[in-house]
Amino acid sequence: MLGQRFVQTSLLLQPGGAEHPWRALPVSFTHAPTPKIPKRASPEEQAALKEVRKKHRLSLVALEQLQFCRRYLDSQPGGRQRWLMDVVDGGYSNRTFFAGLPERTQVVARVRKDAKFRTYLPPVQRQGARKYGPNLPTPLEYLQDPDLPWQSMNVFVAGKLRTLHYKEVPRLCWPRVTQDRQMRLIVIKAPGYRLRQGSKLLYREPAFLITTDLTTPATELIAAYLARWEVEVNFRDEKTLLGVGQAQVRHAQSVARAPAFLVAAYSMLLWSNIRIFGDRRTQQFDRLPAWRNTKPARPSTRDLIRLLQQQAQQANLDQMRN
Repeated sequence: MLGQRFVQTSLLLQPGGAEHPWRALPVSFTHAPTPKIPKRASPEEQAALKEVRKKHRLSLVALEQLQFCRRYLDSQPGGRQRWLMDVVDGGYSNRTFFAGLPERTQVVARVRKDAKFRTYLPPVQRQGARKYGPNLPTPLEYLQDPDLPWQSMNVFVAGKLRTLHYKEVPRLCWPRVTQDRQMRLIVIKAPGYRLRQGSKLLYREPAFLITTDLTTPATELIAAYLARWEVEVNFRDEKTLLGVGQAQVRHAQSVARAPAFLVAAYSMLLWSNIRIFGDRRTQQFDRLPAWRNTKPARPSTRDLIRLLQQQAQQANLDQMRN
């Protein structure tokens, strides 16, 4: 059975402050199927379908969503004075995505540990066809470089404040992807923590980030990238709790619209939770089971759905009485 492929862009919020979990609210959800090439297609049909497949690449779809978000932000009062920060995984660290970034938009992306960097060369120092300076070490070599000092920061991740160590390398460029655009590299040391005593050691691998933002403190960029995990939480909730993609529809428009409708309802549910409860688990939610010895920092999606069902049933009863 063929699966459906969508590209989702979420807005990252931290409604409870610096020591509270982030929330990701889906704001764009685009159906991005890749057309199959029939086995008996003629050479002309194969060539045409290959061109169509190029337009359905995830990088292009994600770029269209980012441009839509930029236009919508610009249409709001004071929106043109705001910068947009896009946090993406390593699948979007390519020339197609970076070359099409809209104005007043910065990107933080994961980068390979063996990426080939060059020294950034200002335009006034370029002579002839020379665009780049000398070769630079790879991200992994920067990680192992004892002369590059470590810096530390505290960030809320996995339910508590934790200390991360990182290195920052300014004034470099990535010829294969960003060409001669000035970039900044952030190397994050593997934190290697356990959620509880005796549990599995998590996050044993370092992380390497590349960003077009040259001014924002590295601590804010790292916190934003760690917050991207909430998008993965969105995916889990949409698939397991909402059943996105499980609707038995056959019409071409319904195939794309039914999942998008569920995701839009899900986003409205999360936004209502932030507006009403401040993204905190109040007394209005069901009591926790006896085995829970710690109170969660925020309500789960299941908590929100259950409360919504209870309110809908109560409203139905009130209407019947009247």
